[in-house]
Amino acid sequence: MRILPALCDDCPRAFLPGLAGSWIITDHPDTIRQQVHEALEDLGAETSELTYLRLAGDYAASRSEVPLEDSLAVLVELRDQGLIRRIGLSGAWPEMLARAQKMTPIAAVQNRFNLLDRSGVQILADCEAQGIMFVPYYPLASGRLIGYGELTSPAERLGATPAQVALAWLLRRSPAIVVIPGTSNPGHLRANIAATEVAKNLTDAEVARLTGLVDESKAVLDQPHQSTFDALRSTTESHR
Repeated sequence: MRILPALCDDCPRAFLPGLAGSWIITDHPDTIRQQVHEALEDLGAETSELTYLRLAGDYAASRSEVPLEDSLAVLVELRDQGLIRRIGLSGAWPEMLARAQKMTPIAAVQNRFNLLDRSGVQILADCEAQGIMFVPYYPLASGRLIGYGELTSPAERLGATPAQVALAWLLRRSPAIVVIPGTSNPGHLRANIAATEVAKNLTDAEVARLTGLVDESKAVLDQPHQSTFDALRSTTESHR
């Protein structure tokens, strides 16, 4: 069970997880190259442990005319130069993951996934089968989880918050999941980390009820949604 502390930077160039990583939100090759260099400069680092190529697969509001292979080739080049150690995909559907893996190993996939939005369930299954980390962004659905008895009942029993239970469910949902809830509040950070203990104490019945909030068999990945950056930022704002 893994929760990595993360901080959402307001800079639109990158999402920076606890490791020295960066999150790319555009796929034009020249811009990607520039953003990686700028992210490293911002971090004061010579190498990024993990850099995500941001794709448009998990929301339909923005479709790119740049082939995935052209964008990914830039990160492969930068990895070969020693500026990146691992490459991830953000907002990928299964076909994108398969295409990417023909060019390079993929260390992690970051897609929307939470108690109310299971649109990433198929790519999660692929990550499980292939030993790839799955990083659910928007893990607390920007406060939309309030009022669900499936959350409040175990929270009261365990002396936890509904948010902790929601994170704990993610950890119990799959061994491939690594949760990185964004916050700039130290108290929320400690509470997020404590969700690992909550996960250990959820009963199987409670996990089943939480899973049953959404019919995962009807989950659709390619659906209109706010951008990843806006989702991450709104999640961060809700924790301040």
